[in-house]
Amino acid sequence: KKVVLVGWGLHNYENIVRLRDYASKVYWVFPGEKPLEEEELLNEAMSKGNVELVPFSEPVEVKGDKRVQALVVRNKKTGELKTLEVDGVFVEMGYVTKTDFLKGLVQLNEKGEVVVDKMCRTSKPGIFAAGDVSEMPHKQAVIAAGMGACAALSAYAYVMEKRGRKVGQVADWRHVEIPGKKKEGAGLSIKLR
Repeated sequence: KKVVLVGWGLHNYENIVRLRDYASKVYWVFPGEKPLEEEELLNEAMSKGNVELVPFSEPVEVKGDKRVQALVVRNKKTGELKTLEVDGVFVEMGYVTKTDFLKGLVQLNEKGEVVVDKMCRTSKPGIFAAGDVSEMPHKQAVIAAGMGACAALSAYAYVMEKRGRKVGQVADWRHVEIPGKKKEGAGLSIKLR
């Protein structure tokens, strides 16, 4: 399939490499002269020979009836419109965390992302964070969903603890006895406290 990636910057290097490994042709649309400042990474991105750079451009229209058939882009310097016949459009423009309202309440990193531990707890007891707002480096829906589940379970355990009940799980194969075997590290123990 032929596809197009709209975006620029270092976070797009991973995207272009992934797309070029699966697609027959990848158009890389970006608004400036180069999609990446790092020349070595740009050369690596282009090394397979199936990536075509479309500089000084911005998307104008996605065409297609029941599926994507083309992307129309405008050259920002000349105003010229160009139609790229593609089967898919991938947009990666980056993100901006909207966490100003949390300043002084929970710890934020230099990017404004909420700092969390492995249980999605913030620096303020009783406040949990998950997904793209957190400092998790991979901003993907599946990761955000997993973090959301972790944060929900952690919040539940926090509320139950406030009510005087401890809820927790310990997965440790060393504590389970298997009939006919010695207790040498095989099994699962779930403890509710």
